[in-house]
Amino acid sequence: MEGHVVAGYDGSPEAVTAVRWAAGSAKRLGVPLNVVHVWGLAGHLDAPPLSAASAYVRAGAQEVADEGAEVARLAEPGLEVVAVLDDGPPARALVRRAEGAVLIVLGRHGSARLSGVLLGSVALGTVQHAPCPVVVVPRTQVDPAATDLVVVGVDGSAHSLGAVDAAGRYATGAGARLRVVACWQEPTRGRSLAGWLRENPGVPLADLARTRAEGAVDAAAARLRERCPEVQVERVVEEGPAPHVLARHAEKADLLVVGTRGRGGFAGLVLGSVSQWLVARASCPVLVSRAAPD
Repeated sequence: MEGHVVAGYDGSPEAVTAVRWAAGSAKRLGVPLNVVHVWGLAGHLDAPPLSAASAYVRAGAQEVADEGAEVARLAEPGLEVVAVLDDGPPARALVRRAEGAVLIVLGRHGSARLSGVLLGSVALGTVQHAPCPVVVVPRTQVDPAATDLVVVGVDGSAHSLGAVDAAGRYATGAGARLRVVACWQEPTRGRSLAGWLRENPGVPLADLARTRAEGAVDAAAARLRERCPEVQVERVVEEGPAPHVLARHAEKADLLVVGTRGRGGFAGLVLGSVSQWLVARASCPVLVSRAAPD
């Protein structure tokens, strides 16, 4: 696989966990890892008489970057790791470093150590603008036993098919199996259902919702057969609120994949809001894919 993995690091316990997870994923995908520390003082301390202070702070920031790289090397001996120091707005710097990357990996939260970076807010900005999928790792993800399972949530929308593509690429590179999950709930009657009710007279709303979810899973599975034929795919259609259903499946997964936007309506899955809920609460790392399918 071409490319590299980028991991944001600020010295916090959350960042340590994220770098370890990123190192493991880079090793499984067969790509190098860039550990990036962003410091926020560039351009402010360069004028005399503060240039000496700037050099001192920059040296300290480089130590943080080097520390993060060492965390990765200890986690995955033999992995190619590069320590990178960057400056400017943290999310913008990380997005810039993500050009050509397979993944960018961040901790769910960060700290104010040296750079003033709070990865809670940086993660949100990075998810919105990164050119590649963004993985947000919870602090609880400390040296877990690999399950070789990737879970992806789908609802039939273009963005959820983009998530399917991202999940398929990761599962292929990592040698993992893939579980495609669609959730459904009986929709509330309203103007948006009028067309469906006219086309399907006498059909219970619950049946329509379940059929829509089944169609989303079938479309995702067909796409995976075409694009990732070597990946073992499991289909799941389950009734219930999407965040809770996906979070339950994520408990036994190495990675949960969602898109940034979804359909709503019959499927009951709006991945914009669902992805935010899962990024904040899922027990495993969550990959958010922004890419629309080609």
